[in-house]
Amino acid sequence: MVSPIILTIFIAIIIYIALKWSFEKPKNFPPGPPRIPLFGAYLFLLAVNYQFLHKAALFFSKLYKSDTIGLYLGEYKTIIANSQEGVRQILFRKDFDGRPDIYAGRLRDPHFNRRGIFFNDGILWKDQRRFVLRYLRDFGFGRRFDELEAVMNEELTDLVELIRNGPKYPHEKEFVRDKLQACCPNFMSACSTNSFLYIMCNERVPREEREICNKLVKDGMIFQRAGDDYGRLLSFLPWIRHFFPYKSGYRQLRDSTKTLWKFFKTYVDKNLETYNEDYDRNFMDMYIREMKKAEKENEVDSTFFYDQFVLSLVDFAFPAITAVGVQLSMLFQWFLLRPELLKNVQEELDRVVGRGRLASLDDRKNLSYTEACLREILRIETLVPSSVPHRALVDTEFLGYKIEKDTIMVPGLYAFHMDARYWQDPEIFKPERFLDENNTLSLKKDISLPFGAGKRLCAGETFARNMMFLILCAICQNFNIVLGPGQELPDMSKNVSGIIQSPPDFWIYFENR
Repeated sequence: MVSPIILTIFIAIIIYIALKWSFEKPKNFPPGPPRIPLFGAYLFLLAVNYQFLHKAALFFSKLYKSDTIGLYLGEYKTIIANSQEGVRQILFRKDFDGRPDIYAGRLRDPHFNRRGIFFNDGILWKDQRRFVLRYLRDFGFGRRFDELEAVMNEELTDLVELIRNGPKYPHEKEFVRDKLQACCPNFMSACSTNSFLYIMCNERVPREEREICNKLVKDGMIFQRAGDDYGRLLSFLPWIRHFFPYKSGYRQLRDSTKTLWKFFKTYVDKNLETYNEDYDRNFMDMYIREMKKAEKENEVDSTFFYDQFVLSLVDFAFPAITAVGVQLSMLFQWFLLRPELLKNVQEELDRVVGRGRLASLDDRKNLSYTEACLREILRIETLVPSSVPHRALVDTEFLGYKIEKDTIMVPGLYAFHMDARYWQDPEIFKPERFLDENNTLSLKKDISLPFGAGKRLCAGETFARNMMFLILCAICQNFNIVLGPGQELPDMSKNVSGIIQSPPDFWIYFENR
């Protein structure tokens, strides 16, 4: 029989070892919560704020009195920076240009390979990003393009007509209910999705055939909402999907990506079948040319191949499919909470543009308050609160801390955007913070980083800003945004936090001006 004293000593030793392991950190590592087997500190984040993990990280930052905290997500050493200096270092230093190889990134590919651009790094990421940005710009993705603006104008006209006259086709009833009622954020997505398709392959989905766009938008939102700031537990414990396929988010993420993959695969296959090497019709032909060249020369290390092509298109389309509508929907929530904001935008539009035509990008320089509202919503309702995690490519130092290679680096965009050290009254929606004494937009006052920065800057920033501006102007020129019968004011605390922040789907009511 074991002596009670020996048993007590044995249990004490086990507890000591467990506690030592839980609180043990690498040398010169930032302060942060302890870890437990398998989960690391992830469960502590959930316990503090299950809905908004970026706010949980900010809680620990205040608890440990440090703008930088260090913790484990599963077995991954992770640094979360919540100061402007820390955020900018992660975004701009090439030492942190890597991406962690997490499962949430792989499950987007049919064969669970590491494809696309968002979740990739190394030679593949560099080659693909350089090529895609260079040639997509030629078709209007990153610069002014008159032909694209004409297409955008047609899409905006269709959007205004849809709101004013109600659904014309059965599939439109899902997002538009009678006249002057529309479901946010999805009713705007066809406009920006079609504009992106035109950039990609000179095609658009006709209004009567946009049922597939509805499916694309819904599944895109499912993917965005099924994750969280750090890729969900599934990213660090992928085997958990076998036991909890829905609770882990696996089923939702996997099924929603199939729709996106199938949609863009259709366009890739169509262009492959009709490809003519004698001339390039669009961006897709340029990519196909590189694929054909690699096949002909038997370049086994080429980064241009079919699966990569499809998933790169998915990555670049995501902001058009979901983000534009989501960000504008959050702005509409603020218009309902503070009607004077909408009134000020409309007064400026009436003075500068009038109501006889839609606003154009040429009007932007004279619509400072309108543009300031967009910049403020991008700050106060940061779309991707923790950005997409980076990875340290080498052993290095960061704000005085020792950082080992492969450490996950998280720039806390939300924390920076809500930091009173850099923003006066950060929780108040104040477009005026971006205006100078002449009420002109001052880019020097905008130190926000809603699209990230550095080499990992969101490639769709210019396109997204242009689309948001044009859609906002078209809606505000033509309609008032009002509360519907029995409708309550929006509660921003009920917004959904996934890979991006988004409001739950809600119906918005319009009045003809």
